[in-house]
Amino acid sequence: MKNRIQSFAHALRGIREFIALGANAKLQCLAALAIIVVGLILQFTRFEWIAVILCIGSVLAAEAINTAIEELANEVTEEKSERIRRVKDIAAGAVLILSLASLVVAILIILNRLN
Repeated sequence: MKNRIQSFAHALRGIREFIALGANAKLQCLAALAIIVVGLILQFTRFEWIAVILCIGSVLAAEAINTAIEELANEVTEEKSERIRRVKDIAAGAVLILSLASLVVAILIILNRLN
């Protein structure tokens, strides 16, 4: 049980470091907060909240993985490497794909609520 509690504490530290390290993380947290406020104002349905929460969680998790990949790559070498650049770009692209899909979900929900 002590190991599980310790693992949870390490994960929380990782979340704090992720938010502290990344400008993108801060921006995405701000966007998440904005859609939460809009959801409260427009009174999203239960299913709309489920979609929004899944989108927020997915984008933040992808960004955390992207940040971890970047941190690891920077630790491995400071030299320019085409393969490391490609890995970093692919990870960043994955975050962009999720972010754009989440934006579409948010727009569709908001437009539906405004009609």
